[in-house]
Amino acid sequence: MTKTVEPDVALALHGLGCQDLAENRADRFLAKADAFEAAGATPTWHFVGHLQRNKARRVLERADVLHSVDSLRLAEAIVRLADELGRGVDAFVQVNLTGETEKHGLAADEALAAARVLAASDRVRVLGLMAMGPLGERGGRTTDEVFGDAEGLASEMEQTAPELFVDGRCRLSLGMSGDAEIAIAHGSDFVRVGSSLFVGLDELPTTARGGAASA
Repeated sequence: MTKTVEPDVALALHGLGCQDLAENRADRFLAKADAFEAAGATPTWHFVGHLQRNKARRVLERADVLHSVDSLRLAEAIVRLADELGRGVDAFVQVNLTGETEKHGLAADEALAAARVLAASDRVRVLGLMAMGPLGERGGRTTDEVFGDAEGLASEMEQTAPELFVDGRCRLSLGMSGDAEIAIAHGSDFVRVGSSLFVGLDELPTTARGGAASA
């Protein structure tokens, strides 16, 4: 995740060999994508935040992987736009397994229907499920329990409809810097690490930050 740094720092990270970069807000993502294009850099762009339908076209023009298909209506819009743009995209169905109203995502029993909508397009490759842990482990639910539920749901969906997923496997996008180890323990294929990549960056002078990322 490069959401907390400016384009020059993200470019330095890419120069070190990090080919997969992610953003969670459409405007910042598009600005960074423009900066990378101007520099002749071509990372694999992941979009991981809530995607409003009125911004979906512009994001789909640049993103390679969508981690946050969080409603049936958005799934339908992505299928339509991918076909209109003639551009392929990989996608995760986002589920809300914590019950927190602050989080976006489909209920567990809606996830398979969303995957079917996405898989109806030859231009959309369904990778699997994305989920987030609880904020401060509210309601007595731990991150371990939530990620365990995601792992179980992915297994169930894979057994029910393997034809919907790339290579017949329902992958997982779980975890961030603070809960990466728990996510990996539950079989996460993608961990959305951000702050851990830039430890100490805030302590450096502004002019040195690009160099710090490339050190």
